[in-house]
Amino acid sequence: MTSERRAFLRVEADLPVIVARLDAAGDREPPTTGRSVDISAGGLRLAAGHGCRPGDRLWLEVQFRQPHFLVFAHAEVVRIDDDGSAGVRFDELETYTQQRLIRWVYAQDRRLFDRRAQTRFPLRIRALVQRIAPNGQAVEAFAAPTLDISIDGIRIASERMLEVQGLVEITIDFDDSLEPFHASARVTWAHPAGDRLTYGLAFADINPAQQRGLIDRALAAEKRLGT
Repeated sequence: MTSERRAFLRVEADLPVIVARLDAAGDREPPTTGRSVDISAGGLRLAAGHGCRPGDRLWLEVQFRQPHFLVFAHAEVVRIDDDGSAGVRFDELETYTQQRLIRWVYAQDRRLFDRRAQTRFPLRIRALVQRIAPNGQAVEAFAAPTLDISIDGIRIASERMLEVQGLVEITIDFDDSLEPFHASARVTWAHPAGDRLTYGLAFADINPAQQRGLIDRALAAEKRLGT
């Protein structure tokens, strides 16, 4: 059961949640209204201010939108995180309810990704850029700071000269314990900026899995660096 719960996809979700503690007899105490931070088919995280303690038994009403429906569940508070939020584990849900929640979570994950995919993240991270000659040989490598990162490419600033429509290899270490991101790119434009040039580099061979990983890592880096 624990491994199955951990396998559930979890997504950010700010949803109204009616929370009622259960007493020793299983009766509901007066309910309060809280908000979720994230949710999966195995449980949710309540935002700080919930008034719960580890081990509390709860009755929950979670109010979903897009589309609108309600999930009623008995649950247990399993932890209180450093930010004051509470990790809550659902008791076994009815199969229909669980499947509907799983479908909502995957749809929400897609909505969040599509929204982030339209964003340029203003991140200043060291990128390693290797220029590729017309014959396909790597001829020069240099470090350059990124100006922003998107699903389609990056912008960098450098004193080095790159030919518009030329090919480069890009490596970015997000300092997140994962392997550095690597992709081929084409130089789409160059503009002077003081004593440097800014370049637009469009990814040439990035697949959907790499796109998702790049956006997730850029978002995490933005939060971590406070940019």
